[in-house]
Amino acid sequence: MTADADVQESITTSRRNAIVTAIESVSPAVVTINVVELHVERSMDPFFEEFWGMFGERFERPYARQHAVESIGSGFIFTPEGHILTNYHVVQNASAISSVSLPDGRTLDVAVAGVDERTDIAVLKAKDAKDLPHIPLGNSEDLMVGEWVIAIGNPFGNLMTDPQPSVSVGVVSANHRRVARDVGGDDRSYQDLIQTDAAINPGNSGGPLVNAQGQVVGMNTMIFSNSGGNQGLGFAIPASRIQRVVDDVLRFGRRRNPWMGFRGEAVQELTDYSLQQLDVRAGEGVLVTEILKTSPAFEAGLRLGDVITQVNREPVTHPVEVDYINWGLFVGDPVTLTINRAGKSAKVNFNITELVRE
Repeated sequence: MTADADVQESITTSRRNAIVTAIESVSPAVVTINVVELHVERSMDPFFEEFWGMFGERFERPYARQHAVESIGSGFIFTPEGHILTNYHVVQNASAISSVSLPDGRTLDVAVAGVDERTDIAVLKAKDAKDLPHIPLGNSEDLMVGEWVIAIGNPFGNLMTDPQPSVSVGVVSANHRRVARDVGGDDRSYQDLIQTDAAINPGNSGGPLVNAQGQVVGMNTMIFSNSGGNQGLGFAIPASRIQRVVDDVLRFGRRRNPWMGFRGEAVQELTDYSLQQLDVRAGEGVLVTEILKTSPAFEAGLRLGDVITQVNREPVTHPVEVDYINWGLFVGDPVTLTINRAGKSAKVNFNITELVRE
């Protein structure tokens, strides 16, 4: 072998690094998810609108028309049986999933297997799962701040004419990041997230976040941005949390709702008179105002008038904070409440059970 050939081989070897290898192994299982949402528009003169209103809902009003709004997201096949992970918000308002396509050009017919609205996770199932590439969920527990990660998905996929996914590379900027509860509103709990500066843009939602070994460590979910584009503040749901949701969905067809069995009010929002009447001696915390006798918390010893100051060692001052922690737990998880009862500190221990709605 000549010296030039040696140099060329060395260059080729250096180009095919761990990141390139990881992308090659993962990309075939990344899918594009196209959804359609139907909007009904009514165009009518106010006079006729009032006229037709006299008939109530017995007649369909004229001049109604529908138009389809298309949107796009990402996902990835994670089991040999053809289960696909994506974000719940990708399919949340969809009237139909119009197509799920693979990089090799195949299109899959899918159904929703189960969702968890609170953690923004949806599981789809391909109806024909023959010879599908898949990438199993990896371990996110040992992620290191500063290590390389790769975001794979389909940003602005509707502007591309080929099915191959896009990749971006960055590092883990922070781990176990908790986002303010008002970001997700009342129905969604974004916590314990992976923060990365790998570029995440519209259409990336639901795609995998992969480490340099080609292991799926998270699912790209959201960005903080003033412009709507990438500004180096991307967030992914860790694989460990996804796996727990998936275990519930595949076994029960749903994420089982965690339940403690009580309600409360913020001590700081109560009047001095109320605090005196209830013999509350804690300066802050959550006062238990309702509790079911069949609940795990009551059976463990929690009572009306107790003030909860910590849940699993995390300080709480408002009932929404208790709910926020509860949503992040799973049926069977242990809970330790630190309480103040008439000035004395105590612990209450129990396991989360499922909230069954009748």
